[in-house]
Amino acid sequence: MVVHIAECVLGVFAFDDEGQMLAFEPFPENPAEVAGRIVSVQMGTPTNEHRAVIRRLVNDGYHAFALESEPLAACFQKELKKVRLEVRVPNRAGSIVRNKLRNTAKEIGFEQVDKFARDISFILARHKLRAEATQRDKLIIKSISMLDEIDKFSNILAGLVREWYSNHFPELDRLIPDHHAYLKLVTRIGSRDRFTPVNIKNIVELPEKDLENIADAARNSLGAQFDELDLKSLQNCAQEILDLYELREQIAEYIDGLMVQVAPNLRAVVGGSIGARLVSLAGGLEQLARLPASTIQVLGAEKALFRALKTRARPPKHG
Repeated sequence: MVVHIAECVLGVFAFDDEGQMLAFEPFPENPAEVAGRIVSVQMGTPTNEHRAVIRRLVNDGYHAFALESEPLAACFQKELKKVRLEVRVPNRAGSIVRNKLRNTAKEIGFEQVDKFARDISFILARHKLRAEATQRDKLIIKSISMLDEIDKFSNILAGLVREWYSNHFPELDRLIPDHHAYLKLVTRIGSRDRFTPVNIKNIVELPEKDLENIADAARNSLGAQFDELDLKSLQNCAQEILDLYELREQIAEYIDGLMVQVAPNLRAVVGGSIGARLVSLAGGLEQLARLPASTIQVLGAEKALFRALKTRARPPKHG
């Protein structure tokens, strides 16, 4: 006969195939201690109550047991060589103690089981939240999200500054396509009248021909005149966006440092930035490790892949 063993908030129970209780070992009547035991079971570590029930039943002549946890069964199999252990989910004991918790509590003389179970649930929820908060890969996901938001908003704001400054110096927009260089020139030079090759060269590195083209465009610009108040307001906005770019670099360095701690091998293979994005797209480091290679290949390119499948166009490059 197989003895079915399972645990609940009340303790560890053993039932036979007919649903008759064979043994019971209560947990302490302290929600925090019971929560700790449940966490131990979830981690694959047997409690003293489990050991007491199984040893008592072995002494009574039982040698076949069914547990609901494979790690627990493996642990007891090492400790008890002559005992046969198997895993059944759910087993007979688990079904009884979970579906008839109130009746089981009455049988053992336990009052207010609902409140007791609720208190334990709150403690377990707090424990899980704390555990989630301490996972460093979750910090990578949040940091990557922040990086993407900074990129999105800085690009929008830089485009608005370009439109604003184009009223004064419209030719500069096509001559300096890079947002960062454009904003630096606007912030440090200001008026188009001060766009000389020397002033430009002191701020951004450009070929001599480009320096002359910008200076000529400034001298012959069709834009309107801006007074110092106009320029000051525009330069303040441009400086705020430059500060966002600097913040972005700081977050990128922070993410790279997290990757050194969390996934150094992944960082070594694909780099810190791409590795962090893979972790973020997968939802965490453990989730990424569980994904098949074929899924990892198209992470971030799902829309392009499905569009290619639908329209029979060229698929996205991957692999």
